Amino acid sequence: MEESGFKCERCGAPLEVSPETIVAVCPYCGFPNHISGNLKTEGIFIVPSLDKNAIAKAFWDRVEHDFDLRRIKEDIQVADIEGHYAPYWNGKVHVYGTVRYMKREEECHTDSKGNTHCHTVERHYTERVDENMRLLGSARRQVKSFGVDDLVTHFSKTLPEGKRLLDLGEGEWGRIKLEILNTEMDEKHAVLTMREDAIDIIRNRFLAKSDRIERFDIHADEPQDVKLLLLPMWTVYYRYGDSIFHVVFAGWDGRGVAATEPMNLFRRAQYLAGSGVGILVASFGAAAFSHSSVFAVLAMGGGAALSWFMGGRALEGQRVERERKGILR
Repeated sequence: MEESGFKCERCGAPLEVSPETIVAVCPYCGFPNHISGNLKTEGIFIVPSLDKNAIAKAFWDRVEHDFDLRRIKEDIQVADIEGHYAPYWNGKVHVYGTVRYMKREEECHTDSKGNTHCHTVERHYTERVDENMRLLGSARRQVKSFGVDDLVTHFSKTLPEGKRLLDLGEGEWGRIKLEILNTEMDEKHAVLTMREDAIDIIRNRFLAKSDRIERFDIHADEPQDVKLLLLPMWTVYYRYGDSIFHVVFAGWDGRGVAATEPMNLFRRAQYLAGSGVGILVASFGAAAFSHSSVFAVLAMGGGAALSWFMGGRALEGQRVERERKGILR
């Protein structure tokens, strides 16, 4: 950040801004100061956060309930707890149109002698799209990657209620304030991005379920109910042995959304066992399906992939957990 001559419109405190700052929230009174760009400060909402002590408690509760961490609890030391509000643009986009795509499918039939014959056919489908999407995207160009997508996923599941930032009094702001990352994309830019993202979501959906898109005629209306949301994100850094690991928490409910954890001997043994299972699947699968080259190749490929994945995890110094997989507490 670079210090400038900008001062808070409410309390007169100096503001720290960068050349890309759109809104600078005063670190003293919490007032949102418009610096540049197209942005309505009355459309900024904040999701109140738990305090540092509550996040520390959530961390130790998680350690107590985690099968691996509970065993090494006495050797864990909290190194630091950091929290901040990250700005996200939120809006509803109506997308509509048609998509024509081709999908290769296996078609089988049994002859009079009881033998089954299969072959691949190309089938063509046309689907109509007509839906409203609620989108949430970062209002910053530089985004700290780990935990950010998981925080957005958790927000979409819980939908915490925000308060208009301008409605917060100085006393209320003093109880919930954290560092607020500068907003670098204004509403005009956000609207353009939302329309593009909505179309990309539909395109990726059909790419995932088809072999070829033959016609893509999808349109997105102007986003509605656009607002800037400030979401609280906490990171607890902890030391185990000679390494530092961390857990990312959603500030509004203290839920862990992403974490790195030490790889203990028990977990390494699990991954090594999985690698061995992969080798067995590849070996016995190939032998069992020797009469069918297709199934033999699938068995060998699947077993090799499992062995490679589990073996690679066993060699890592840490493991990553995410809420979307239903692991974190």
